[in-house]
Amino acid sequence: VQTTGTTSDYDFHVAPRRQYVINLDGAVEITVGSGEKRVMGVGEMFLAEDTTGQGHISRAVNGQVRHSLFITLD
Repeated sequence: VQTTGTTSDYDFHVAPRRQYVINLDGAVEITVGSGEKRVMGVGEMFLAEDTTGQGHISRAVNGQVRHSLFITLD
């Protein structure tokens, strides 16, 4: 289990390992290779498992700092 805080935007990248990501505050916009976008808000959880291929884009929403909890599965 790891927590991190960021306001950074990341172009296409893969998840370093299969992990659940839980937003503790702030929000993040995730864009996948198909172009589909989704905003994850406070308390939302998602499974990041795109460890190969094109990956995804992560963007801060309104430049807010977001803190996330990462629970690794591998």
